[in-house]
Amino acid sequence: RCRARANLEARKAMATKEDSQKASTGDAAQPHQPLIPAQNFAANFASHNQTSSSSTNSPMEEDGPLESSSGMPLLMPHEETMIVTFYASKIPSLIGPLAQVPRLRRDIQVAATASMLFRRFFLSNSVMVFDPKAIMVAASFLASKSEEAMVDVRYLEEGTKKMDAPVPKEEIIPAELALAKGVDFDLLCFHPRQAVLALTEDLISFLKSERGQALASFREEDDAHNRIVKGPDLKPTHDEARKMMDDVIVSDIPLLCSPGQVGIAALMVANETLLKSSTPEQPVPRIDWWGYVQSRFQDKQDKFSALQHKVSV
Repeated sequence: RCRARANLEARKAMATKEDSQKASTGDAAQPHQPLIPAQNFAANFASHNQTSSSSTNSPMEEDGPLESSSGMPLLMPHEETMIVTFYASKIPSLIGPLAQVPRLRRDIQVAATASMLFRRFFLSNSVMVFDPKAIMVAASFLASKSEEAMVDVRYLEEGTKKMDAPVPKEEIIPAELALAKGVDFDLLCFHPRQAVLALTEDLISFLKSERGQALASFREEDDAHNRIVKGPDLKPTHDEARKMMDDVIVSDIPLLCSPGQVGIAALMVANETLLKSSTPEQPVPRIDWWGYVQSRFQDKQDKFSALQHKVSV
């Protein structure tokens, strides 16, 4: 896996270069001078992840040194993943609609982009080499620029203090440069939140057709079982799927699957979840999502089969 490779290279560097770096500086390593420069080899993480289980060349946890040259134990890939997940979960508290500092409150899109940039970076780089706290703040700063919702770096510094994890602005700019290099300057991010809305609107239009009407219905015990499913009936499913995106955006899922795949999966799960709590007075229609995709895009059967396998997995 990409993250395992980054971890292995970091462990090798810390086991062999730590002493030479200290000797050259006369003390500890200079600030902002990592043992190895930022890397960006994980441009195709999804394909790497799919083939890693069968690859004989995939780095294993037992490969490479387990201690630094000074005898300190080094992190394993699964431990790094836990740290990355922890800091990614803190991004919405730093920037976005729920930011603790009012001047850092931006659209959820900014937090989603920050999380994706943060996770992209740590596919090719290790938390043992780059401070995840500084990269988290740098990702928020860079995301605010790429999403045209610029924030002042001083407020980001204030936000970290409110989170009891202070990062001075003198560290944010160097971290931003490392981040940009570590993601290969690819700042364009596509998020599944828009896919949920687009799929819902398309389904509403499709339900007006004869083929579409056969794909959605109420249960026989529902008060509305005799009428046709209309747009407003899909709002609960849409809203529930959008709520799921708050957890999805801080995970690896947007790196593994396309926005459309994540969007259709979220709508399917949301619909099944709401059906369990549906009542005759407040009915939720049952949607044949696979039937919708197959009927709506029947000229692309190969892609449909691939999508069905991906979402099922």
